[in-house]
Amino acid sequence: MVWCKHCGKNVPGIRPYDAALSCDLCGRILENFNFSTEVTFVKNAAGQSQASGNILKSVQSGMSSSRERIIRKATDELMNLRDALGIGDDRDDVIVMASNFFRIALDHNFTKGRSKELVFSSCLYLTCRQFKLAVLLIDFSSYLRVSVYDLGSVYLQLCDMLYITENHNYEKLVDPSIFIPRFSNMLLKGAHNNKLVLTATHIIASMKRDWMQTGRKPSGICGAALYTAALSHGIKCSKTDIVNIVHICEATLTKRLIEFGDTEAASLTADELSKTEREKETAALRSKRKPNFYKEGVVLCMHQDCKPVDYGLCESCYDEFMTVSGGLEGGSDPPAFQRAEKERMEEKASSEENDKQVNLDGHSDESSTLSDVDDRELDCYFRTPEEVRLVKIFFDHENPGYDEKEAAKKAAGLNACNNASNIFEASKAAAAKSRKEKRQQRAEEEKNAPPPATGIEAVDSMVKRKKFRDINCDYLEELFDASVEKSPKRSKTETVMEKKKKEEHEIVENEQEEEDYAAPYEQDEEDYAAPYEMNTDKKFYESEVEEEEDGYDFGLY
Repeated sequence: MVWCKHCGKNVPGIRPYDAALSCDLCGRILENFNFSTEVTFVKNAAGQSQASGNILKSVQSGMSSSRERIIRKATDELMNLRDALGIGDDRDDVIVMASNFFRIALDHNFTKGRSKELVFSSCLYLTCRQFKLAVLLIDFSSYLRVSVYDLGSVYLQLCDMLYITENHNYEKLVDPSIFIPRFSNMLLKGAHNNKLVLTATHIIASMKRDWMQTGRKPSGICGAALYTAALSHGIKCSKTDIVNIVHICEATLTKRLIEFGDTEAASLTADELSKTEREKETAALRSKRKPNFYKEGVVLCMHQDCKPVDYGLCESCYDEFMTVSGGLEGGSDPPAFQRAEKERMEEKASSEENDKQVNLDGHSDESSTLSDVDDRELDCYFRTPEEVRLVKIFFDHENPGYDEKEAAKKAAGLNACNNASNIFEASKAAAAKSRKEKRQQRAEEEKNAPPPATGIEAVDSMVKRKKFRDINCDYLEELFDASVEKSPKRSKTETVMEKKKKEEHEIVENEQEEEDYAAPYEQDEEDYAAPYEMNTDKKFYESEVEEEEDGYDFGLY
């Protein structure tokens, strides 16, 4: 509706052909704006052209924002984890709370630098702790195939980020009984045995009263209870089966079984244990403690607005404490009380043994006091000044010169100490002087020593100077001897003429050896072979010498 001044009232107005807006009664032009559906462009501060207006993502792509897509994917991953761990398909409340935890983590940038699988698992495990579901942290690590320590670190960081760690009650004790149905189902491979579950639950309740749960993880308690209950009902299973189900080592399971064997409940059968537990439950219901507001205003639990019932706990926290701890009546004493009682009994036994020893010896080691002795009896133990003077005179008469001898001994001791210190300083200076002289003499010998004639002498002198102990000198001598026997290499500066002279010398030596070898046979062959051989040999050697003298052989021989 638009106000028309001419008509004096609000009129709908018409806009023909997307032009000016006019009154539909009188035709007066009310607004003169032209609208266009085309995209317009403007220039920004950098001088670049860009489309004017804002882009609506929902209209442009039909997709939601990135945050909503991340949350949707996280919800799907949480549902997959829930189904894989068997938490329950109908537990949508778990997914809702875990998604809320993830939203808070996303707002605080908790997902940056951390694996998404670890963040999803931490959120879901925190939700399971809030709903008291029978899921362990190691179940998540086994499914995701990651280290349980890495997952636990991310979980603690998430609790710190959510300010849960500031509350002293965030680490509530987990009741091991909630895991028994799940573990028994895994042991029996899908079958359900109510008697097995009931017996294992009673064993855990007995362990609680005997302080076995204090300071221990629920996995070991559940493993020991399940193994004992299975054997008591005739179900064949080994420790390895229990270890694979509850995710503990066999040594831990054995230790829990030994601890349970030391309690009174270990001597009972399954029926006797069940009967005893029912009697205790009935007695606990009959003698249920009424609310006792003995210290109003002093609340030690998280519910500060409620009134304390007993032990500084409100009614709900008190009931939970009684359920988790198994009650305050029956069972063994606390470990600290047992240790103190044991120490007290040992001290009592040792004191009794000392009393017996005193009676046998006839005297006591206890220090006597003078409070029960009369003063007149004490006077006879102390000398008067006159008696002290007389005793001194008698001692001086019997030991003349005693004081002078003692003074001389003290003086001699002081002189001996001074002489000993002087002797020590003198010996120290003499040793330093001798070391200095030896170093100077060694340096002088090295300076005046002639240079080594061979390599072995140089190496030997160096080994002696450096005092090497791991070098075999005999092997060094053999090494240098072997190197000397090898034929030396021809130097690069050797000329061709020198090479020729060496070859001629070798040829002449070979000729002399042949002549010496052939001399005994020349006399016998002189009649028929001497002229021919002499002429032939002479001509051969002459031509050979002539060809070799010019220095060129061209590789013919």
